[in-house]
Amino acid sequence: MADSSTPMSADPSLLQSLKLHLEGLKRTQHGQILYNQIQRGLQRYGSEDGRIELVFVTFLHALLGKYAMSPACDPATRVKARLIQQRLTLYLPKAPPAPKPAVTPPRAATPVEAKPVIAPPAKPKPSATPVPVVVAKPEPAPVIKPEPVVETATPPMVASKPTPVEAEPVPPAEPMPPSRQEKIEALEDTLAGQVTESIAVDKKFGELLEKERETLKNLDSPLGEFNDLKQLLVKGLNELIEERESLIDKLSSAGDYLKAVETDRERLRQELGHARKHSMADELTGLPKRDVFVKQLEAEIGRVKRYGFALAVAVIDVDNLESVNKRYGREAGDAVLRCYASQILAKFRTYDLVARYGDDEFAVLFPNTQKDGAMHALEKARKTAAGTFIQLAGKNVPLPSFSSVLTQYSPGEPATALLLRADQTLSQAKIAGYNRMVVALPTS
Repeated sequence: MADSSTPMSADPSLLQSLKLHLEGLKRTQHGQILYNQIQRGLQRYGSEDGRIELVFVTFLHALLGKYAMSPACDPATRVKARLIQQRLTLYLPKAPPAPKPAVTPPRAATPVEAKPVIAPPAKPKPSATPVPVVVAKPEPAPVIKPEPVVETATPPMVASKPTPVEAEPVPPAEPMPPSRQEKIEALEDTLAGQVTESIAVDKKFGELLEKERETLKNLDSPLGEFNDLKQLLVKGLNELIEERESLIDKLSSAGDYLKAVETDRERLRQELGHARKHSMADELTGLPKRDVFVKQLEAEIGRVKRYGFALAVAVIDVDNLESVNKRYGREAGDAVLRCYASQILAKFRTYDLVARYGDDEFAVLFPNTQKDGAMHALEKARKTAAGTFIQLAGKNVPLPSFSSVLTQYSPGEPATALLLRADQTLSQAKIAGYNRMVVALPTS
């Protein structure tokens, strides 16, 4: 049995002083693993009054040391592990002093003094080795000691790149009134302002990080462990500064894109106004004519070359419009085209250009849009058309379906080649039937 004067558990103040650091572990992936291990150990080796068995304190001190020194662990978790380890140092059980050998005075001095060294004192000698009682018995603690750093070494989290805007049709609405356009412009202006404000705030944060790093570099201490901790903190701050610089680049790129969108939108507004004045807008549908669409496509290709954005183009053909003209008259066919322009194609995004491409054809320009996003928008338009009815000759007639082809810009490809590929693919698809959606991928 151990000496009753030797404490077997740490004071509850230890757990109270570690709570803040333990909560901080949950902010990283490696820290969460370490936090779970500590909690399992506390459940097994902690008591209801907050005391912790010193055997577990000793084990935990060694485990934290492995985390703090492992290069595979993230810097934030290493710093936290080192701080918690420093706290535990004060509560580690002190090693018992080496048993002093019994010194027996010379027999010649006082023969009577030889009596205290008789058999009874030899019996307590096993009590001079209480260490196995403290360490060997409860040693099952290693049951909760997996190698978290090696087994769960995952790639560091990297800030994700901004994904291209998906072609999400705007909520169902009537033809876009000017007030709605003003709301969209105000929203874009607010977004641009928020990006600028974020950059300014991040600049102040960067100055604070630089100042803290210089302070730590200039801090000297004779304590070896504290210097090691200082190096970990400096390294963690360096990584934070690098991540901040990467974030600044991404925010700057987003700001440049917003400026580019605003510039092109203003130019498009001016061109559309000029087109209306010079009869370049289709009289029947009010949409831009083919020449305006081709000109804007060429301008968008130039922007793709400058900024590397994605670009998708769709050509839409109203199915069997000739039979509608024959059965109900030419005015009925015109009503179908106007319905498509005002109710079906008007539901694309505000900066998606929709134009009258041919007699029964429309074309859609999807800036900064990948193939999947454009296909999603076309599928929604197809479902909307399938549920729309129109009054023809006093009858409520379903709106004719449409067939479409979607293609994407290939670097170095002229606008004429892109449109030619779309036209040829759509003509071949129409031979197979109506209500078809096909994709014309660029040739390598």
